[in-house]
Amino acid sequence: MKGGHAAMVISSFQAFIQVFGLSISMSLVGGLIGHFVKNGIIEMPKLVIEYDEEDLKLSSNWLMKWFQRLYYFVIFVIGFRNHSNAKKKIFFDLGFLGDLLIAIGTGILAKTALSMADTTDNFAIVSSSLLAGYAGLSYLKSKQNKEFAELFPEEIDDPNPRTEVK
Repeated sequence: MKGGHAAMVISSFQAFIQVFGLSISMSLVGGLIGHFVKNGIIEMPKLVIEYDEEDLKLSSNWLMKWFQRLYYFVIFVIGFRNHSNAKKKIFFDLGFLGDLLIAIGTGILAKTALSMADTTDNFAIVSSSLLAGYAGLSYLKSKQNKEFAELFPEEIDDPNPRTEVK
């Protein structure tokens, strides 16, 4: 017991919100700011599947070909790969919802760190939670952008895509 304060027991969702509500709400504001700074829009969840049928031996029967394509795709999604698609990836991004989850987590971490330092000042909680929401989101977005750059190097590297005018 540091500073003579008794440890608070969190045994319900209501008690959790009572303890972490301010830090989570301020971190959500920081996360929203970070989301709009990085994206400029609200991003919906994305699913990217790098899959192609280049080396597949498919039947000439259209019905059998359709079943083969479905079978090979399901096998690919499950994780069985052949030599031609061994390095292909499946990438899932929660978009705006994921950013909100990050902000909630960083708000909880900020409040926990301040509690461990025996700080109860609301201004410290507000400022550290805002910064934690923004910084946590920025850090994870930069890691995600690296992954996207590996998936689609031509789209990330060129800030001014060429458009042909005829």
